[in-house]
Amino acid sequence: MNDASPIDEKRHPVRPGGMALAIGLLLAPAAWMTQTTLAQTIAAWGCFPHERPVNAPAMPWLEHGIVLLALVALLLGVAGGVVAWRNWRRTGELASTLKEHGTIDRHAARDAFIARAGALASALFVFALIATDLAWLLVSPCGGR
Repeated sequence: MNDASPIDEKRHPVRPGGMALAIGLLLAPAAWMTQTTLAQTIAAWGCFPHERPVNAPAMPWLEHGIVLLALVALLLGVAGGVVAWRNWRRTGELASTLKEHGTIDRHAARDAFIARAGALASALFVFALIATDLAWLLVSPCGGR
């Protein structure tokens, strides 16, 4: 049986699937956006009841809820970063294997681009998640610290 592919399927890394590429590209930015939106919404409800500012949150669980939200968002962002890093490594290994055999695969090049963009976006948004978490920890949402 003659295989038309110049690459041995047992030796080269498997291309990441579309779902893995999407998770690596979008999970960390989505976690940051969700954290920012929800935390600001919850803080507005707790710190401006009846459209008047208060020094202490009207909801006693507000600060703990924001910290919990921050931790969950950070964990999701890091998970997206891990997936993006794994995708980048897989596509890099596949690209070098294809280069050794002198073949050009548009799909592998596309996957490599998406994986690199995902790794860059994940790194940037994990940094943004950490910066946002530090801001929430240092500054009270109601300004009464």
